[in-house]
Amino acid sequence: WLKAAALEQAMARSTTLSKGLVALALAYGLWGLTPTNFIGAGLSARSTATQMNGYRLDWMLEKKGGEEGLQTQDGYWVGETGFEKAMGAQGLRYRMRPTAEEYKLGKEVDGLITQIGPLKFKFGEAFGGTGVNEKLRQLKAKIFKEGITDPKKIAENEYWVKKYGHKRWFAPSVNQAQGNTKVLFRGLAAWSGFDPLKEERGKTWIEANWGKPAIQKYLDTKVKGFVTPEQVKKEYNDGKLK
Repeated sequence: WLKAAALEQAMARSTTLSKGLVALALAYGLWGLTPTNFIGAGLSARSTATQMNGYRLDWMLEKKGGEEGLQTQDGYWVGETGFEKAMGAQGLRYRMRPTAEEYKLGKEVDGLITQIGPLKFKFGEAFGGTGVNEKLRQLKAKIFKEGITDPKKIAENEYWVKKYGHKRWFAPSVNQAQGNTKVLFRGLAAWSGFDPLKEERGKTWIEANWGKPAIQKYLDTKVKGFVTPEQVKKEYNDGKLK
């Protein structure tokens, strides 16, 4: 009987301890949801440089200024519609969809709209949409042509060339997508980059004309055919300090 009573008391103490731990955990969680954290004001330990201004839920609840909708600390909100308009004003596409101006002029929108009677559907956007248009192709060509524009990297390159014989920084890679493919699936040559019989290159596979920065440093360092003594000598000399 005494053993049973002692066991019952131990179980009671265990239950009380478990309830206490649960209550402590809930209190800690509620403390983390204080109003200052909920409305976006920074914690005292957060530096000014990392504070983020967000939704002002308190302003929304009290309908500050008579406004019942969304209110932010900055006083404005740029949503998807705003981004679409901003990019459209620059001639760039948003969400891989043609701009209103491109649809108006019928520019690079072939096959994107399907008309069934009086109804029009944009099935082509779902299966053949692209974010690349003429404006983006011009931007890619400009990025490739400019190369490295950071003065610090240019100066560091000059130092490396003098000391090590090669540059430290190279121009960023430029995506080769052109957005003007007329076929659903690309040929094997376009996928592999190998077309010895010239069956696709220049016909169904037309490469971008702005170049490939990632392989620029390898141009004029290789000779066609197998590796020959002349090839080894050429590559060896290319690595020498000048």
